[in-house]
Amino acid sequence: MEEGKLMDVLIEDNIGQDKTGLPIMLGLIVWADEGMKEVISNIPGIVHVNDYDTCYFVDLDPRYDREWLWAEIEARIKIGKGVE
Repeated sequence: MEEGKLMDVLIEDNIGQDKTGLPIMLGLIVWADEGMKEVISNIPGIVHVNDYDTCYFVDLDPRYDREWLWAEIEARIKIGKGVE
């Protein structure tokens, strides 16, 4: 464990509310090291990435499988691939 960090990447659902107050799925929130925006952006099915240091708000293309995108983000961050 490096300086207290428990994991390399943490991914959560980004859930918001519609006009009536019902929950809606907005995308994913990814916690990872700085500089991972390009790695995440280069995955097919990722529409847009907003980054705030180590927090990335990821918009998904609804045509892609959400679980596959989740796993692909995690895998590419862990192996450091995706930027060519």
